[in-house]
Amino acid sequence: MRLRALFVASLLVSCNTDKPGGDVDTDGPGCAYQGPDISTPGALQVGFARRRVPAPVGVGTVGYGPSVGISSPSPFSDIYPGTKNIHGHPEIKVMTLSRGPGHEAIFVRLDSVGVFSQLRTDIVEKASELVGRDLDHAILLGATHTHSGPGGVLNSGADGTSLFDIIADKFHPEFYSRFVDDVAGAIADSVTDMGPGRVGFVTTDCPDGHNDRRCEDGDHQNGTTPMIAIEKDGEIKSVLLAYAVHGTVFDRDTLYLSQDVSGAIEEAIEDRFDHPVDAIMFNAWGADMSPADPVAAPLDAEAAESPNGFLQQRRAGWAVANAVQAKLADIQWETEPEIDLQVHRVGINRQLIGYADNEFPFEYGGVYCGNGSGTCDPATTYDWSLADSCIPFNEQFPAPTQTDITVGKIGPFAVMTWPGESGTLLAEKLMADIQADNPDITDFLYLGYTQDYLGYAILEEDWFLGGYEASGALWGPKQGVYLSDQIRRLYAQYRAGTCPTDEPARLEPFPYAVSEPYQVESSINGNTVVTDVSEFVPHNGVIEFTIDGQDPWLGAPTARLVHEDGTPVLRPNGTPVDSDDYNFDVNMAESPTYADNDEDGKIDHEDRTFTWRFRMPAHQPVVGGVALEDGVYRVVVSVPQADGSSVDVQSALFNVVTSVCANGARCLQ
Repeated sequence: MRLRALFVASLLVSCNTDKPGGDVDTDGPGCAYQGPDISTPGALQVGFARRRVPAPVGVGTVGYGPSVGISSPSPFSDIYPGTKNIHGHPEIKVMTLSRGPGHEAIFVRLDSVGVFSQLRTDIVEKASELVGRDLDHAILLGATHTHSGPGGVLNSGADGTSLFDIIADKFHPEFYSRFVDDVAGAIADSVTDMGPGRVGFVTTDCPDGHNDRRCEDGDHQNGTTPMIAIEKDGEIKSVLLAYAVHGTVFDRDTLYLSQDVSGAIEEAIEDRFDHPVDAIMFNAWGADMSPADPVAAPLDAEAAESPNGFLQQRRAGWAVANAVQAKLADIQWETEPEIDLQVHRVGINRQLIGYADNEFPFEYGGVYCGNGSGTCDPATTYDWSLADSCIPFNEQFPAPTQTDITVGKIGPFAVMTWPGESGTLLAEKLMADIQADNPDITDFLYLGYTQDYLGYAILEEDWFLGGYEASGALWGPKQGVYLSDQIRRLYAQYRAGTCPTDEPARLEPFPYAVSEPYQVESSINGNTVVTDVSEFVPHNGVIEFTIDGQDPWLGAPTARLVHEDGTPVLRPNGTPVDSDDYNFDVNMAESPTYADNDEDGKIDHEDRTFTWRFRMPAHQPVVGGVALEDGVYRVVVSVPQADGSSVDVQSALFNVVTSVCANGARCLQ
């Protein structure tokens, strides 16, 4: 993520509270499941669950930084502009594989730039309470790295504006509480959903969904994509993959809440099936891999023009879905897979990394070394001075001093997590080193952006070539190799059956209190039609329906497309088309605007109209998506109400036709 302005701004802020990283504690938690009912592996149970991220439109995002010149205040954002749009509503997705306590893996995928150790602790504790057993070792908490996910979930503890506030907007206790509860609830849902089944493993290759964006180290990419599928009742129910792609297509000024390219990839995979299947994508070594825009994707000649990067997301999804589909027949199914995971805590600072006194002389960490400068010249030489020209963290607000890492085995895959954004070359070296130590290992499940976030990490020599990826390492040129060595060590100890005894203790959750719960604003003209659909919509046209709804804190209304008889219009995989998927583009506008009464930096509370516009092309741009046939349809919008109920607002019936004349009527054939 482009944090240049963020790191510079960190020099201008003051922080006078405890650091979020915590102190290293030698009272370690142990390296295996500690519950009282641990047993030998039992029969395989598999489950899946998904929920919306409970993010209100208007929440600030994370990763872009405060947008200069964009004024969009809201009650749910602070130094970031509030979001106005939705395209692929952010989600929580959970896949659970279990052979009993101590032999389970719970994959939790969040639409966020990254996850943080304290957030993970909070989720683990709440989910463990709901499920009734310790899930610390089982939970793999990963981020899609969308910059259009909600901010406000990182509590730096600072009085005033901190660096992490600039990265993720100021902490919003009430939203954070809802967020953690829903993630824990989704985990519990997936455990409840468990039933007998099979799990399958295969590895595909997808070079066409991403590009190498780091010119300093040459044109190098790796499209290796491990996959895990679960089957229940004789059908594939879910497919998980680990793919390397920097998860952002949208620009900072579009003000979208979105899963961005990761969600588009998942939806494209789901639509390759003839029955409902849930896809779940973890990021891998995405630090230097930007989303591609594969021009080979077949376009629907009748589709309307796609705005705002929608087409690129669809094209990237098409490429990855091709690679997944090509390997489905090769899945190796198991009913008794090995499932064995260990979570560890690793300290990190200058001394532990092993810098000499004159190397990287920043006691509390440093970022944006060399001002992020780099060159694409193949004759570039190493710039050893980069490590002396960083923006330093300070004693009151240092870089994190520990991180969470999981190692283990699931089926044929050696499992390892990376706490942040690793470059491709670094990831390849780590896997090669572990394979050299363990010649029997041939397959890896490398999960980046998982368990914690320490920024970027690349090889030491690569770091001294400069460039943006080098500037984002919090502990300098040796951070990447240090973390790689720690994972290699932990994997060796795991294979040897030994347990470290000197690990830091698990960080406590972020402290917070909801002192002033948000008061839902009354809606003027709520649950009414503002602008109805056109009577005729051509294949290359766009269905548009606008209503006055309710306060976005209650959740975005959900639009459904139905046939004349009320039956849902279906995606290719048989699930209903609705506005949480990539077929719709949603906008919310409030009146009077929050900016109209934002005097003294405080938004006044008063009744407003909350106008929600839903737009859907009759034909999606890439062949294989939703393409409406001639017929009669209706849009139905379910609007959440303050009492927990919902109200349906219906459009008039409309006709999808081959073409429409200039006067808006259906042309004679």
